[in-house]
Amino acid sequence: MRISIGVALGVATALLVGVSPATAGGPATTTTTTTTTYTVPGSAVPGASTGLVLTAGASVTISATGAVCPYGDSFCPGPDGYPGWDTTSGAYGGFPLAGGPAWGLVARVGAGPWVQVGSGPTTVSGEGVLELAVNDDYLSDNSGSFTVTVSTTHSATCWPGWGYGDKNHTHCGPPGQVGSPASAEASDGDAGGGAGKGKGNANGRGKH
Repeated sequence: MRISIGVALGVATALLVGVSPATAGGPATTTTTTTTTYTVPGSAVPGASTGLVLTAGASVTISATGAVCPYGDSFCPGPDGYPGWDTTSGAYGGFPLAGGPAWGLVARVGAGPWVQVGSGPTTVSGEGVLELAVNDDYLSDNSGSFTVTVSTTHSATCWPGWGYGDKNHTHCGPPGQVGSPASAEASDGDAGGGAGKGKGNANGRGKH
């Protein structure tokens, strides 16, 4: 899914799930990485939301490509911006990140400060909505855009086996698999191979 911020916010999302091997009878760790790609136009108003909300202690990794042209198409810095321009003052309300490279990619989380992201990968943390912007004090004459990739990773502990009828913990299924087989999603009372085991769901938990 592709998201375009500001004038048009487009997003592309990919999901990757990995399972570390379990020790004999012991738990394994599932790691889920979600990657979302945003398009940030050069004219995107600072403070445009990605819609991604970070909780306390969470972080995301951001990388970017592309270029924004502040004067038509003759000069087009990439996400790292142009450090030779004075951004400590501006005639049009000031730069989002005063002192940071002009026309580069910046981000903030919630009510936190704007930070330089550049080409990345850059880790950003905080609590609230993730916002992306071009570090410029006058946006209407800009052209071009940045393509920004935001990755989030979550880890959880799971135990071997499908775990039919066992609600005590999450199960990983047999080695190398996550979720129950199609047969486990059969009719009530039949899932998992016998009456009394109930209905197996996709994460391997079951109901009596």
